[in-house]
Amino acid sequence: MPLAIRSIGVHLVRLRTAEGLKTSIHDVITEQEYVLTRLKLSDGSEGFGEAPEATFITGETASSMIEAIERHLAPAVVGRDPFDLAGAHLAMDRALAAGNSAAKSAVDLAIYDALGKHLGQPVSRVLGGAPRGPIASSKAIGTGPLKEMVASARRQIAAGFGTVKIKTGADSTAELAAVKAIRAAGGPGLNIKLDANQGWTLPEALRFLDRARQFDIQMVEQPLAAADLKGHAELRRRIAIPVMLDESIHGPGDALRAIEAGACDYINIKLLKAGGLFPAQEVATVCAAGGVACQIGSLSTSIGTAAAIHLVHARPIMKFAEVNWPARLASDVGTGFSLVKGRADVAPTPGLGIKVDTRLLRGGRS
Repeated sequence: MPLAIRSIGVHLVRLRTAEGLKTSIHDVITEQEYVLTRLKLSDGSEGFGEAPEATFITGETASSMIEAIERHLAPAVVGRDPFDLAGAHLAMDRALAAGNSAAKSAVDLAIYDALGKHLGQPVSRVLGGAPRGPIASSKAIGTGPLKEMVASARRQIAAGFGTVKIKTGADSTAELAAVKAIRAAGGPGLNIKLDANQGWTLPEALRFLDRARQFDIQMVEQPLAAADLKGHAELRRRIAIPVMLDESIHGPGDALRAIEAGACDYINIKLLKAGGLFPAQEVATVCAAGGVACQIGSLSTSIGTAAAIHLVHARPIMKFAEVNWPARLASDVGTGFSLVKGRADVAPTPGLGIKVDTRLLRGGRS
């Protein structure tokens, strides 16, 4: 009998954060809801997927993701050949065409995890790569009082992070002071990124970045509104600091338009924006063709973050990573993820490499 997807269960998990993060578009995150998927193949192989509730990015809530998976996405893929990821995504898009990328990602990751276990291989090999060991990760410093931002930077430097990302776009005066103080604390060897999360207008970005460039900024992420590719292209022409797009980029079409517009030097891929590993690879392919290197970002538990690490192992165009979110959580959904001296890794076992604590799934629907 041909291998097929037999069932998909959906579970809601709430986790508290041990280390919050405030940006220009949301207050400090102290608790996060995650939608976990549990997928079974006809041979008994089992895979897990996950997506965080990130309404400010995808427009989805945990409740809407659960409904989307139960009513539309699971029926679309159950019974299908799990190796046919292209067909699975086509079926999901036909069942629920508009958006819902995080829900689709939760299904996609579970399929890859199950396939890896069926094959006895890590997902990086399923994607055409191989485990490469720990990868360097940056870590974000949220907006806030100057002393808190500098203290956060010192903790990160002491923990071994070679790159920090300073959230900006809320209070330019305080944030510029933080950039200056963090550069002094970290010395010339520290890489500093900025991330405005769409918090600036073009004139505001020009003013801030003109003053910040003296502090040797590695790049600035999403300085302007997501839809403003023209503004980002103009900003690139007028500043020497490389520009990375995040919220502007969901799928491969977005990446193509941004590259053609000359709007970016780098692109930040997140699985919940792309719709999972399969479409994220399409984004990476467009970027590679356009000569634009990528970062992988994650707001996920160890499940989604492990998937992000596997993508880095499989795609050389993934030059940067921000995959520390599980370390911000007070508790996680499983084991297998590690973060040591600013470098993240996942166990090189079959599938995503995460051993899920299934006790967290009690009371869910499967």
